[in-house]
Amino acid sequence: MLYLLWSLPVLAIAALIASGRVSSIAAGILGLLISIPVALISAPNHFKLREAVVGAAQGVWLALFIGAVIIGGLFFREIVAAAPVADASVPIPTAMRRRELYNACFLVGPFAEAATGYGVGQVTISPTLKRIGLAPIHAVIFGLFSQILVPWGAMANGTIVGAELAGLSPATLGVHSALLTLPLLLGWLCLFWRFAAVAGVPGTFRTFVAEVFLTLTIAGLLVLANAKLGPEIAGMAALGPIILLRFAFADRPSSDKWLSAIHIGLPYAILIGGLATTRAVPRINHFLAEAIAIRPFADGPAFYPLLHPGCWLAAVGLMTALATARPQSIPGAFDRAWKQGKTPVTAIALFLTLAQVMTVSGMANGLAGGLRAALGPGAALATPLSAGLFGFLTSSCNSSNGLLMSAQVAFARAAHLSVPWLAAVQNVAAAALTMFSPIRLAVGSALVEKPNIERQVYARAWLLGAMPLIILMAVAAGLAFA
Repeated sequence: MLYLLWSLPVLAIAALIASGRVSSIAAGILGLLISIPVALISAPNHFKLREAVVGAAQGVWLALFIGAVIIGGLFFREIVAAAPVADASVPIPTAMRRRELYNACFLVGPFAEAATGYGVGQVTISPTLKRIGLAPIHAVIFGLFSQILVPWGAMANGTIVGAELAGLSPATLGVHSALLTLPLLLGWLCLFWRFAAVAGVPGTFRTFVAEVFLTLTIAGLLVLANAKLGPEIAGMAALGPIILLRFAFADRPSSDKWLSAIHIGLPYAILIGGLATTRAVPRINHFLAEAIAIRPFADGPAFYPLLHPGCWLAAVGLMTALATARPQSIPGAFDRAWKQGKTPVTAIALFLTLAQVMTVSGMANGLAGGLRAALGPGAALATPLSAGLFGFLTSSCNSSNGLLMSAQVAFARAAHLSVPWLAAVQNVAAAALTMFSPIRLAVGSALVEKPNIERQVYARAWLLGAMPLIILMAVAAGLAFA
């Protein structure tokens, strides 16, 4: 009975979101309102009104780290986003369709998602998919591939949330997540081959070999970038060089195309180079960290404005507006960024506050212990399912990590499992299933002006969601029974 009481906040949120009638904000508010009185009357740890206030404040403080990235990323997009280089009405030649389709799904779309997040990758590649000449349902399916690197989407804010709650460094969770992503990328590549053949964009043996090589290269660079640079810019750092090399040697662009590409890519290069330098050069890192540091909680993370990705996103956006003689666009860009970002920021704050309440009160540890007592080591198999469910329902690994990561880590420690690996399973499963969420399908359907084809997409592309769950459940089984 006690375990059921502790799980009430999570069960209430799951039921409300699954109903489709309540927003994530409303579900988060109700979950938080349930968690506090439940913790006050039944928490395993000492938990009174003071602990509730401190826990809620710590949750809001953690949300600031992510909120700054979201608003900064949206502002960056508003300033930097440029019109497509090619006219969207000009079809892509038949000989180039396959290459452009792979580029869109595995390179350009994920890069745009890593830079700004929140489905921007879908929007970015929709003109290319149209120029390839795909039928609407196929365009929606291929648009979902832009979400294959969601753990590094929006400057990896979901992974940063997970690392904070798991007590891991962002680089540690990033590397483990990247290693888990390798088999997922190969699985998605196989599905890409199948969908491309059905869509009338077949490949040759040489094409298959090249695509396997490129996909493995992406995975390898992703691991290296997480280890050396941290997850915030790992997605862009891994994909950027490949995009540049493909553009330079495969497309053989003219000088005009080079100038256009430089105009579009320079802000991204400054952003990646600047953040990489602040992480790779210890003296610069220490100097910027010591210049300004804000730490309201002794046992909580400090906020370093001169190192934070959100501040860099905003600064590069401002410099771009000034360098292109568009200072008048700055207020409007900030206003649009706030209007677009305030809802996810609020939702993240609510889920992180709920997570802190459940952690400080001991309810997360209690639930993990109950699950282990009931299922034994096999309880690890529930990790990808629960993480994926909330990723699917909320279209956000932020929310899934914020709600479940503390309990997953508590279970890993109680069961003597690897905390980094189980946290990575939670992180990657939550991110992978956001690809197949109702929100993503709604966006894709709107982009092709066919608002009623979501059911058809689910029927044809359900393996996009099933494949990562199967792989991650196998990993969880290996952790549990090794």
